[in-house]
Amino acid sequence: MRKLYLRDHSTDLHGTTIIRDEHGRSCYLLAGKWGLHHDVLSLYAIDGQLLAEVKQLSLGLLPKFALYRHRQRVGTVGKSFGFVRQVVYIRGLNWIIVGSPLGSRYRVFGAGKLIFALKPVQFSGSYCHELRISKQADEPLAILVASVLDHWSRNGQLDADKVQFRNRSLANNLGMGYQLKQ
Repeated sequence: MRKLYLRDHSTDLHGTTIIRDEHGRSCYLLAGKWGLHHDVLSLYAIDGQLLAEVKQLSLGLLPKFALYRHRQRVGTVGKSFGFVRQVVYIRGLNWIIVGSPLGSRYRVFGAGKLIFALKPVQFSGSYCHELRISKQADEPLAILVASVLDHWSRNGQLDADKVQFRNRSLANNLGMGYQLKQ
């Protein structure tokens, strides 16, 4: 299982993000922007070859995105309602996303097997997301899905600092014992 590290794309002033492996080597380049209808994030190999894209299809409370690999549409993902736990289905790929927008922790399954897992970590002195990906062939789409999940967790969801867990043993698991801080 390979680990990749993705910095928060929205904080990069140049509109590009370098995805690195666990040894700090550059693996991919993520370029583009969010926010408007038909906006696109593109993932490139370090040599400049376009590998995959995610295009925003709709805006609003439940936005939808199309996933492309080698310029062919392979799937569609749409936001679902979820506060503490969220389950999202990616049509076309038959992947299921299970996780928490509060903790930005997700696991993605396909055909009953783990495709990738996503969690926030400290890497090289800054905040980023760690992707543990089972197969190298799934890396381009996994990076783009992780970018969409990160985008959703930052926009329109409650801040984790505003949630107080009643049972501390559930705080890391993000169980159902929570309340909003006053």
